[in-house]
Amino acid sequence: MIMGFHFKFQKLLEIEKCKEENLVKELQSLQKQLRDEEKLLVFLQSVLTVQQSDMEKELCKQSEARLFVLFESYFSKLNRDIAIQNSKAEDTSKKVGCARENLLHVFKKRKVLEKLRERYEKEYKEHVLKMENKHFDEIAISKFYYRHKKEQLN
Repeated sequence: MIMGFHFKFQKLLEIEKCKEENLVKELQSLQKQLRDEEKLLVFLQSVLTVQQSDMEKELCKQSEARLFVLFESYFSKLNRDIAIQNSKAEDTSKKVGCARENLLHVFKKRKVLEKLRERYEKEYKEHVLKMENKHFDEIAISKFYYRHKKEQLN
C-alpha cells in the first residue's frame, strides 16, 4: 500500500516560517523605534522654534549681550541635538529598509517552498489515484477472467 504524502523540504519550510516570524517582529520593533526617533526629532525642532521666538521677544525687551550669548549657546546645543537625532532617525530608517528587504527575501523563499509543496502533493495525489485505478482495473480484469473461465468450464 502507498504511504501518506511526505514533503522532503518540510523542515526547511518550517525554518523559513520561523525566520519570517522573527523578521516580522524585528521589523515591527524597528518601525516603532523609527517612529519614536522621528517624534523626538520633531519635538526638538519645535522646541528650537519656540525658543527662537522667545529669544526674539526677549531681545526686543533687553539688549544685554550676556542674554544673547546664553541663547546662542543654548541654540547651538539644540542644533547639535537635532543633528544627532536626525542621524539616529536616518540610521534607524536604513535598518527598517534592510529588515524589509530581508523579510521580503524570506517571504519569497517560503512562497517558493509552499508552491513546491503544493505541486508535489498534487503529483502525489495524482499518482495515488492512478495506482487505485490500476488496482481496481486489475480486480475487474481478474473477476472478468475468472468469471469467463468459470463459464467455459461449465
